[in-house]
Amino acid sequence: MPYGLFTYNYSNNIGDEVQSIAAEGFLPRTDILIERDRLHWYANGPKVFVIFNGWFTRGPCWPPPRSLQPLFVSFYAQRPVDLIKAEYADYFRRFEPIGCRSVATADAFHKIGVDAYFSGCLTLTIPKTGRTRTDQIYALDVEPEIYAALVPAHIKKKALTLSNSFPRQESSWAAKSAWHTSYSVIRVLNKIDANRAFFSASRKKFERYRHNIRMQLARERLQKLSEAKLVITSRLHCALPCLAMGTPVVLLRQGLETDPRFSGLYEFVRHNKSSSKSIPINWDNPEPNPDDYVACAEALKRRCRDAVDQFAKAEVNVTPASTADLARAAV
Repeated sequence: MPYGLFTYNYSNNIGDEVQSIAAEGFLPRTDILIERDRLHWYANGPKVFVIFNGWFTRGPCWPPPRSLQPLFVSFYAQRPVDLIKAEYADYFRRFEPIGCRSVATADAFHKIGVDAYFSGCLTLTIPKTGRTRTDQIYALDVEPEIYAALVPAHIKKKALTLSNSFPRQESSWAAKSAWHTSYSVIRVLNKIDANRAFFSASRKKFERYRHNIRMQLARERLQKLSEAKLVITSRLHCALPCLAMGTPVVLLRQGLETDPRFSGLYEFVRHNKSSSKSIPINWDNPEPNPDDYVACAEALKRRCRDAVDQFAKAEVNVTPASTADLARAAV
């Protein structure tokens, strides 16, 4: 059975690629890229095993086509009212238990009678790099008001500002224009080629090129974070990989305790509380992160490894998909 990995041509956030890096760590190989926001493109292809982790919206196709064999783990529904309906319950029951990235998503499954649990985020499984830690402090996608209020002035002075937005903020005007143009081109091609029949080979090369660059940027970002003395962020896809890599991290965000995206996760990280105006950390010599996430990360690893092992055994007994089959999977 082929193995698929999500790509994100419609996203402006390389945090999505961090999710794919985490999933890729459990796959024996990547046979085909699956556009997360266009699942209907693969409806006529062979069975493809895909780890369905990260952020999902309904897009033009939901539930996923039967050709995609999902492992639902670290799954987050942006709008449960659209993705987790009673009419989809039978579909989801085929893949129980559903591992959810947030408590709110798990609760939505329980309401329609589907076995689900809080799995945490797959980025908690990203391995440590063993790289030498520097004295660098990073402020990644911080919220200015809360950052100004809670972070000491001398730490802010030392911190280097980063963002996971794409194209990168530090990119030249020409580079940003080129990427925005490529995004427009790919959208036009997809609209013209409604049946995925014309220009498919060229388009796939273009998509692969964009995917590889974004994945490389995400890997470079993780390398920087793995070497940091301290990271301050408002982003889950930054805070949780820092936990996994052992980089001291502080999560600062307005409304953190009531945001459903963060339910069940923010407690793993040092964070701002509505009842407190201080953060329990030595800003100059940050202590190691809390290790409350470890049990969650180990359970995620077991679930993914077991699922991949199961499909690898099934693969032995199935005629491998041909190159033509895989090509048609994206048509």
